[in-house]
Amino acid sequence: MFVAVLACQDILLSRLFFADGEEPEDYKGGRDYASLVNHVEENLLIACLISDPDNGCSDKEKAYIEKMSSKSKVDVVSQLDRLSGMKNQSMKKELKGWVNQRLRILNQVSQSQQEL
Repeated sequence: MFVAVLACQDILLSRLFFADGEEPEDYKGGRDYASLVNHVEENLLIACLISDPDNGCSDKEKAYIEKMSSKSKVDVVSQLDRLSGMKNQSMKKELKGWVNQRLRILNQVSQSQQEL
């Protein structure tokens, strides 16, 4: 993922581009540097890798990795669809963070299942 930042008549425009070929998204957050960094850290940064859960994953994430790693591809895709539908809904910051954490974990589980 990389961020393209364009200045047009003193208006800062940003688009988020994803390495996996997904359609770019408009960034709708604050236009200052701190807001952009906060958005990246909360929504895009992958700190927990299922290949090395002891380095960077919380106990909650580790338990979720263990739970979802034993699920079928259909179950993983079902959870991905459910949580993807939830991620743009209004919710408390902590809950939104947990939704995003689970999505990142599920994407990794799904990718590892496809490689088998």
